[in-house]
Amino acid sequence: MTLTESDRLIVLATIAGLKRIERGELDFTLKNVRVRIESVVTPDAYFEGANLIYRIAGCDLSVARQTMAQLPQTLPCLLYRDRAHRLVRELRKALVIAGLE
Repeated sequence: MTLTESDRLIVLATIAGLKRIERGELDFTLKNVRVRIESVVTPDAYFEGANLIYRIAGCDLSVARQTMAQLPQTLPCLLYRDRAHRLVRELRKALVIAGLE
């Protein structure tokens, strides 16, 4: 999803958190969740699963495709918990069997 000029964004954060974002001090220690991909239900799910991994997890497309080609496998990218949950939810919609590790 991309924000446009007329969109409104509401951020819930502490003042200290907003100041850290302003300074570019992101806490990457929270990226500690891995996604395990077990199998696919349909042949089309390989392609769609790789695209979802690329879009949601931010992995390189080549890594996403290689992961989907060698199932079962754990995604090599560490994710924030909410991003990992979203990826698993979207993969399941695309008929890819996946879960959190």
